[in-house]
This record gives sequence, structure tokens and C-alpha cells, in this order.
Amino acid sequence: MSGTPSFTRPGETNPHPKPIARIAAGVDGYREGRDAAALASMIAGAARAELLLVGVHPDPMVVLPAEIGWTGMRKEAQRFLRETRDTVAPGARIVVETDWSVPRALERVVQREHRDLLVVGSSRRGPAGRVRIGDRTRQLLSHSRCALAVAPRGLSEQPARRLTRIGVGYDGAPESESALALAGALAVSAGATLSVRSVVDDRVPMVGWQSAVREQVLAMWDELLAPHIAALLERAQSASEATGAELAEVDVRRGRPADALMELCEQVDVLVIGSRRWGGAARVLLGRTGEALMHDASAAVLVVPRAEV
Repeated sequence: MSGTPSFTRPGETNPHPKPIARIAAGVDGYREGRDAAALASMIAGAARAELLLVGVHPDPMVVLPAEIGWTGMRKEAQRFLRETRDTVAPGARIVVETDWSVPRALERVVQREHRDLLVVGSSRRGPAGRVRIGDRTRQLLSHSRCALAVAPRGLSEQPARRLTRIGVGYDGAPESESALALAGALAVSAGATLSVRSVVDDRVPMVGWQSAVREQVLAMWDELLAPHIAALLERAQSASEATGAELAEVDVRRGRPADALMELCEQVDVLVIGSRRWGGAARVLLGRTGEALMHDASAAVLVVPRAEV
């Protein structure tokens, strides 16, 4: 979301993102891999999507006995994939890839299997109940061509449930339009409610003004923001209604966008956000707000890639 009260780019449009029909989840032998499978299963059930669980093992650089070499690693990967599937993702397909780089293997599967969404778990070093991206997820960013979702730690240990409330951050920019379109479609498919939150960062810029001018700006700042807030609320309401989803709330807050969206995370099962406004097209890119959410959100976070141009 933007850090300024400018919400639109005249003449710029953004096509709606592809619906989520094919999902991949990166699964390893740790709890966080099961968390990814659990979230992917929830979203697949809501979107009526096909689910693929992906395990990756390295290729030994030396010849080893079969039971501990390539064959043994592959059998172990297949075992924990089947165990994860039977526990949290019944009906999912499984596939095992061989690669020293887990992110590279996942991206290869996403492209080969035409996935619309990749789901991964949080870092094992993160706090329970929170999203915290690790090094491997960081490597996926800027390269992933499909939407990317991160599950909070410990999700798989909670009772199985369906998606009932979906949140989305909206600021009127094309990237947030894509996020709203996907969130709305998911809410409609799941029979869930949609909560739309817009945030105006009302912190006054302290650079570029002399002291006397800054005091004048401070005195009239609320007045300057008022029309932007009203226009954003009107646009958010209209765009939200166009999704056809049942709306729980559409509101505009003032303050730091990350703080307002963190608060929304306490009320939803998954928060959908757009990529940052600049960077490569058709890629998942995090801005300042996305970075903050990916390091402490209490709900799963799903990031929609920038549209192709």
C-alpha cells in the first residue's frame, strides 16, 4: 500500500488475475511444511482447485548405498508427502523433485504444472501463530510468476476449518485492484465474507519544507487529506461491491498501513495484498507494507503478482 495520499494513476488499468484453479504447496519433513499443506488444502477447498504437494530432496554428489543415496532420499520424500497428504490434504497429488535448490525446484514445478498459487510455510525460527518468511521464501520473491501464500507457524496443529472471512488491502492502485479481484472471487467461491481495508498514511513528510512551511502544512493536513479519504472510500466501496462477495466491512483508516492491516489479520483467515507498485511485471514483489506483514502477520498472507504489461 502507498505511503502517500495519491491513490490512482490516470489511464492505467490492470487485468484481473487468473482464478485459482491449480495450487502447489512446498512440503518438507518439518511442521512448517505441514502448515503449508494445511493452508493449501483450505484454499483448494474454497476455490475448488486442484492441489499438488511438492517435496524436494538433494542429489548426492557421491555414490552412496541405495538406502541412504538418491533412492533412499526419494523414498523418504514420498513417505512424508503421503503422510502429510493423508493427515491434512486428502485427495492431493504428490510429486518429488531432485535439486540442491528448493526454491528453484518449486519454481520449476510451478511452471511445468501451470500453478496459479504456490503455498509455503513460515521460517522455523519464527514465533508460533505468526507468518515469518525464511531464506528460501525470500529467494522465491521477485521470481515467482504465480501468487504466493505463506502459512503462519502451527496452522496444521489447529482443528481443520474452512475459510470464512477473507481480508484484502486496497489503495486504488492497479496492484490492489488485482488483490481485491482475487480476494473477492475466493470469497464468493468459499461462501466467505470479505473485509476490505484501505489505509491513508497520514504521517506528514518532514523532508523538503522549511520550518515555517512545515507548520502551515501541519495546520491544514487534515483538511488536505479529507477529500482523498472520501474518494478512496467511495472507490473501495464500489470496487468491493463489484466482486459480488458478501461484504463484512469496507473502511478507510488513517495511520501506518502495516499496523492497520496487522489489526485486520486478527479478524480474518487469510489476508490478500498486491505486489509493490514498481518492479518486474508478472512477478511477486514486496513493498514496505508487504515486508512488515510477511514478518509478523497473525493470519496467512497471500500476495498477488504484478500484472503483465
